[in-house]
Amino acid sequence: MVISYKTILIFLLGCFGCFKAFADKENPAVSLGQISSLSSKVLNKTVPLSIHLPENYDSSNKTYPVLYMLGSHYRARFGMLASTLDYMGEGQIPQMILIGIDLPEGNRILLPTREELDTTIPDNYIKFFETELMPHVDAKYRTASFSALYGASNSGFFTVYTMLNAPNLFNSYFASSPSLSVIPEVIQKKIKLGPFKTHGENRSLHIIYSDDEGRLPELVSEFSSVVEEHKPKNFIYKVDELVNQGHVPAIDFTKFLLALYPDFNPIENLDTLDKVTGHFDSLSKRYGHKILPPISTIFSLGADAIRAKDLVAAEKIFEYSLQVYPDGKQSYVGMGVVRRDQKQLEPARALFKKALVIDPDYSLATRLLQRLDE
Repeated sequence: MVISYKTILIFLLGCFGCFKAFADKENPAVSLGQISSLSSKVLNKTVPLSIHLPENYDSSNKTYPVLYMLGSHYRARFGMLASTLDYMGEGQIPQMILIGIDLPEGNRILLPTREELDTTIPDNYIKFFETELMPHVDAKYRTASFSALYGASNSGFFTVYTMLNAPNLFNSYFASSPSLSVIPEVIQKKIKLGPFKTHGENRSLHIIYSDDEGRLPELVSEFSSVVEEHKPKNFIYKVDELVNQGHVPAIDFTKFLLALYPDFNPIENLDTLDKVTGHFDSLSKRYGHKILPPISTIFSLGADAIRAKDLVAAEKIFEYSLQVYPDGKQSYVGMGVVRRDQKQLEPARALFKKALVIDPDYSLATRLLQRLDE
């Protein structure tokens, strides 16, 4: 089935408000984030890239984990991943930088040749990641020391292949409906004898596929039995078989992220600032980079303290919020309410105005300021 640019545009404009349409037909129908490229000596070509940064990246001083997506020339899929990161970021997972590697030749280029079992091209792509792309991204953006690789179908095979050949290159590997029928004997040999056994801490592989994908369920089962027998002790391996979802299930990315950060939003009630900071300090230690409590979590905690009329606790909470989110409008509104309830009306007014400087359309700050002046 051929999908027109017009159809894609209508779909994406409905789903992803951050897309921009171009009137010039020579330009792409839609774009998201930044279009870039990197000249690669390893691959002997210029590699097109698609970049999506977290909201408020420019105004923050945070570092962010990086997700590398193979096949971002498929704009609808790239848009879906970027939107998912925006939607889930800070509520269910940390905010992340998304780096898309366009594959205009098609993702089959990442496969070894079937006849000669020549792995030159996928091996060179691994070297490209290690020696060119990842150093380039780390130098250009504020990256945390945590990264993941996402691939689907043929690029899902490449994700698995990369994990087996360079297990410490990424912290987590996501493979959606991977083409495991490609050189299965070589893959099994890599699992048993390759560098997979030398992985470091904090590494994982997660495969998702559907039960209606031909022989793939059988191939995943065979692959899993070998992995489970030979995987290192601390390596995390997870498989999800979905029902009647077709090739590369649409919900794969959400499931990948929730499994990667299963307790970012914990079940237990974090009802004190010490519990909140302790939880996220524990996550930071586990993932190897600083993970701050979301500003929404801090704001809710402070609001609870204000409702309980515990202004001492509320003041401490919003002092912390201002410290870690000095450009967060909620930090100023929360402290403004504390000052208002402490009868310090002028400091409260100044704090509400500061929130409106950050976001002139912040309706909560506007209402609080109006009530203060009544």
